[in-house]
Amino acid sequence: MGHNELDNPSFTQPLMYKIVSQMKPVRDKFRDQLLGEGIAASKMDEIEKAQWAEMEDAYKASKTCKYAVEDWLNPTWEAIREPTQYGLVKDTGVDLAELTRIGERIATLPAGEKFHPSVVKIFNERLKSIVTGKGIDWGTAEALAFATLINEGYHVRLSGQDVERGTFSHRHAHVFYQDKDGCYVPINSVVPDNSQTRNFIASCSHLSEYAVLGFEYGYA
Repeated sequence: MGHNELDNPSFTQPLMYKIVSQMKPVRDKFRDQLLGEGIAASKMDEIEKAQWAEMEDAYKASKTCKYAVEDWLNPTWEAIREPTQYGLVKDTGVDLAELTRIGERIATLPAGEKFHPSVVKIFNERLKSIVTGKGIDWGTAEALAFATLINEGYHVRLSGQDVERGTFSHRHAHVFYQDKDGCYVPINSVVPDNSQTRNFIASCSHLSEYAVLGFEYGYA
């Protein structure tokens, strides 16, 4: 159903997955095919039971498994210089009142539109954290960073796999309508009217890092 077990494809492809949800799962289709080819149902049940047992054993073992950090250190990474070794880091802070003003705009979804209930809940929590100043999570902080850059006159572009939703469903930079095609981009609510030079773009790409990087640097 998605890239990982936390994914909900209806976040970004609601119309498609209304159709998918009505289809017979591939697993069941394959089982029916094997039955038709003469494979005994008892044999398939035996295989299924063995696979579930193997995964359950691994899950239980993961609860008590211990890892030594030293075993995962790489000399190449240890040799990389810290950014602070090159000089002072620029102060990029924004006044709290300005952060709150921008935050309330980018955490508010337009009324009257149908969005996924889970995404609506995320944005309600995001707005609450901005108003109270408590419990601001990674996705909210990231959105504030992008929005304040745009407010200062910069253009922000992301490119990569799942960048609209965020690989772990933390970003939701594009919020998709559940009853029609299209989406709403909350961060662009801070873009001045008729601005052609500053906006936020999250462009989903296929999973080919070299090709995507080459495209972004201008290689056809």
